[in-house]
Amino acid sequence: MQLKLLAPTKVEMQFLTLRFLKSESWSNTNNLCELLQISSRLLTGVLSPMIKEKLIKSVMQQIMGGETQLYGITNAGYICLAEHEKSINGLSALGAESKHEMLTHRISPTFVPHRLDIQMLKIRAERAGWTNWITADLGRTLITEPLREVQVGASHIEGSFRPDAWCTDLSGQRVCVECERTMKSKIRYSQILCNYLLALKRGEFERVIWVCPEQKLKQNLQSVITSITHVEIGSLEIVVPRNRFDQFSFMTFDEWAT
Repeated sequence: MQLKLLAPTKVEMQFLTLRFLKSESWSNTNNLCELLQISSRLLTGVLSPMIKEKLIKSVMQQIMGGETQLYGITNAGYICLAEHEKSINGLSALGAESKHEMLTHRISPTFVPHRLDIQMLKIRAERAGWTNWITADLGRTLITEPLREVQVGASHIEGSFRPDAWCTDLSGQRVCVECERTMKSKIRYSQILCNYLLALKRGEFERVIWVCPEQKLKQNLQSVITSITHVEIGSLEIVVPRNRFDQFSFMTFDEWAT
C-alpha cells in the first residue's frame, strides 16, 4: 500500500488551523505559517474564506516594538470544528478544553510575544514527535505534583513553580520548558532554581529546558544559572549539587526540537 505523501488540501489546512486555535485561542501569521508549513501568501488563501465566513476574526495587535496580526477563533469556528469532528470521528460537543480566551479585545503588548514564542516551541516540538504539551498560560493544571510545604530541619518554605510549558520528549522524559526573552536578576533565578531542584529531587519530572531567541541571551542565561552555588530554603542556605545541572539544558529557538 502506497503511503500518502500529498500535501494537505486547503480545507484540511483550514480545519487544522481551527483545531490549533481551539487549543490556543489566537495566534499570528508566523506561527500559522509554521503550523501549516506554507508561505504567508498561501496562508492568506487559507484564512481569507474563514474570515469571510466568520469562523475566525483578525485584529492588528500592538506589541513591544511594533505590531502583529492576530487571528482568533470565534464561536462559529468552534461550532464548525465540532460538527466536522463529530462527522468524521463521532465526537460530541467541543471537547474537554475548559478555558477559551476569545479574541474580543486588545491583549497586553508585553504578553503577546512571549505567548507566541511558546506556541512556536509547541508547534516544532509536536512536529518532532514530542507529546502531552501543556501551556501554563492557558490555565491548565500541571500534571506533576505541585510543590508542597518542604520541611528542612526546623525550617520550611512554601514553594510553587509554574513553568511556561511542560511536555514529554522523544525519550519519554517529562520536561519543563522555560521560554526566556529577557534576563531576570540572579536573585530571581536562585528562587526559580530552588523550586526546580526540589521538584527534580521528588522525581516530578526529569529535566528543565530554557529556550532563548538568540545565542548571546542563551549563553548569558546559562552562565548566570550555572554560577549559582547556593539556594535559600527557609532560613537555611543549601549547596546546589553540581551534578543537578546535568538535568538543565539551554537552547536557542533554532536549536529547539531539532
